[in-house]
Amino acid sequence: MLVDSSGLLSRSRAYQVRRREPRYVHSIPVTLRRYLRFGPVATRGVCLDISMRGMGALVCGPPRVGETVVIELPTRDTMIETLATVRHSSDSRSGFEFYPLAVAAQRVIRDWIQELRQSEEKSFPFVFTVVKHEND
Repeated sequence: MLVDSSGLLSRSRAYQVRRREPRYVHSIPVTLRRYLRFGPVATRGVCLDISMRGMGALVCGPPRVGETVVIELPTRDTMIETLATVRHSSDSRSGFEFYPLAVAAQRVIRDWIQELRQSEEKSFPFVFTVVKHEND
């Protein structure tokens, strides 16, 4: 497909990342429990990425921004259940910020993220190498 541009290329804007921790890409099925006027509703979805503070997911019937949900994350050994606030939501993706995690849930997610980090380092070894410049 040929695409012709008659205009000049404009400089891209600097992208500001506001996350406090890196997110790691991983796809697993998740369940959201939402508490609506007419009672609790279970919604299925797929986790897209995760960190210690939150996650992104594709959810059937996206929740409202500001809504509090219960997220069930199946891990290798156990099911983690945590409260989260919906920070952004669209038809294609929703972002969740976890409430403070229980110690056991923190440990499981931290171990899981460590496995994901090691897997990424094996798959993409040059991304994680530190390059020192002479001026630094």
